[in-house]
Amino acid sequence: MDSEPSYLASHGELATLKNAIGSWYHQDAYLDFNEDAEIWASMWAGCDSAGRRRLVNQLEQLLSRSDAEVLSVWNGESRAFRFDDGPEAREFLDSMLASFKVRPNC
Repeated sequence: MDSEPSYLASHGELATLKNAIGSWYHQDAYLDFNEDAEIWASMWAGCDSAGRRRLVNQLEQLLSRSDAEVLSVWNGESRAFRFDDGPEAREFLDSMLASFKVRPNC
């Protein structure tokens, strides 16, 4: 697995994923993009191949955990909106992962 870049060290575990969530799901995300699919496309385009591999791997790692952990990571990093429960956050992140897996260079 590709190691995290040093500039992401402050994010700790799942650093690439946490950075992506915080960077793309900021308070004006839905003014900059019309829908989540556009955000995910921009997120994918903003990563090099190593970053894309880390993003997919970290999403898979997170989704293998409890609903409470999935919810905690999302709500802790997103600046655009929060989920009320873990299954809702899981469904959203499952959709994000599926969109990444059909893109080139996955």
